[in-house]
Amino acid sequence: MYQTDWLLRQIEQMGDALRRLLAALREHRPEEAVELSREAVLELLDTDPDLVDALTGDGLVTMLSAGGTLDTFRAHMLAELLVARAEALAMLGHDAEAAVERDRARALLSAVLPMSEGATSARVSELLGWLSDDARAVGDGPPRA
Repeated sequence: MYQTDWLLRQIEQMGDALRRLLAALREHRPEEAVELSREAVLELLDTDPDLVDALTGDGLVTMLSAGGTLDTFRAHMLAELLVARAEALAMLGHDAEAAVERDRARALLSAVLPMSEGATSARVSELLGWLSDDARAVGDGPPRA
């Protein structure tokens, strides 16, 4: 029961964090969106965002695979945050940084996809499709959940 309650609290907290982050993007406040993404990373992983920012996509997968099994919930949620952060960075004209965040999100989502099913699998596939589309314009953000 405790584990179920914890998971439900995590889902609720991440939903709130993503809503605030997406609102900042919709309202063209990319600086705030970047800061909100850092706060959400801290909330999601209970880890210093600077440490998370220093890791590659593969490094993030390894970090979230403590004990030998990928924590697919956290990996998926972190990827969602990184995709939103990439959009904010692109809005600020930081294209190289945005590309790094997209690559990190792609690595996480690629690790999650084989372990997911149903709506999660569909969402992960949708995001991977968006991330592979090199023709998108700045501000043509990721599909919203």
